[in-house]
Amino acid sequence: MKKMIENRQVILLLYIVAMVAGYFAFRLLYGVSDSFPFSQELLLVFLGAIATILITALLLNQQTELELRKEGQVLLLDQKSTTYMALIEHIGEIVEKGRLDPEGVAELRVLNHKLAMIGSADVIGQFSDVLRRLDDSTADQAISDAEQAQIMQSVAVLNYHMRRDLLGRIEGEDDQQVLQKIVANSNDLED
Repeated sequence: MKKMIENRQVILLLYIVAMVAGYFAFRLLYGVSDSFPFSQELLLVFLGAIATILITALLLNQQTELELRKEGQVLLLDQKSTTYMALIEHIGEIVEKGRLDPEGVAELRVLNHKLAMIGSADVIGQFSDVLRRLDDSTADQAISDAEQAQIMQSVAVLNYHMRRDLLGRIEGEDDQQVLQKIVANSNDLED
C-alpha cells in the first residue's frame, strides 16, 4: 500500500513538473510565435503527448493493482475451497471409521491450522463445535451411531458457514432457511 502511494505521488509530481515546464515553454514560444507560428502547434503536440503518457501510466498502474488484488482473491478462494473440502472429507473418514487414530488427529491438527489462516470467524467457531463433538465421541475409543449423527449435524452447520464464507450473502436468499435445509438434508441422510 505504501509503495502504491509513493508511485502515485511520483506520477503526480511528474505531471505537475511537466505542466509547469510546459506552461513556461508555451509562454516562451508564444513570444517567438510571430516569426515561427509552427512552434505553437509543435508545443501543443508535445504537451498533449506528455499528458497522454502520464494519464496512461496512472491508469495502467491502477489496472495492474486491481488485477493483482483480483488474482489474490481468486487464489484465496481456491485455497479456502480446497481446505474446506479436505476438512469435510477427513471428518467424514473419521466418522466412517468410528474411531479417531493418531494419524487422523495429526491431519486434523494440520487442517485446523490451515483453517485458522483462511477461515472466517464463523467457520472457525463452528469447527470448534465439531471438534468438541468429536472429542466427546471418541472419549470411549468408539463413535456410536447417535454420536455419528450429532457430529454430522454439526458438520452440516459447518458446511453452511463454509458456504457463506465462499459465496458471501446471496441476494434474495434467506440465510436461516438455507441453514434449515442443509441440516434437514443431513438429518434425512442419517435417518
